[in-house]
Amino acid sequence: MSTIRVDNLQTAGGAGLYLGKAWVNFNGTGTVAIREDGNVSSITDNGTGQYTASYSNSITDANYALTGGTVHQDNFNGNVNVVSIPDSYTPLSGSTQIKVLYGNYASGGPTDQEYVFVTITR
Repeated sequence: MSTIRVDNLQTAGGAGLYLGKAWVNFNGTGTVAIREDGNVSSITDNGTGQYTASYSNSITDANYALTGGTVHQDNFNGNVNVVSIPDSYTPLSGSTQIKVLYGNYASGGPTDQEYVFVTITR
């Protein structure tokens, strides 16, 4: 069976259709563990709410977009969870750091969450 490489599909209108380069669903509490993934070889726990996702196959470069979410577990009391790349981190083509923050506009900080979902698109 041959492999077909697709980086940028075109739609009828000419706009690109860009595919995810990596995705992961992992448990971010206790012993961090991947539930399911695509092109993620491991998740490293770097401390409360901070992780590194390593890719099975490196991405072309580090100019990708990270999208993420969590299962909100506090009865919607006005707080939110945000999944991002830490501001002090420079993304790499072979891995990225992930930070999960919890709180409201006035307070909050890093938090471990049982369900963390991340997609990398390039």
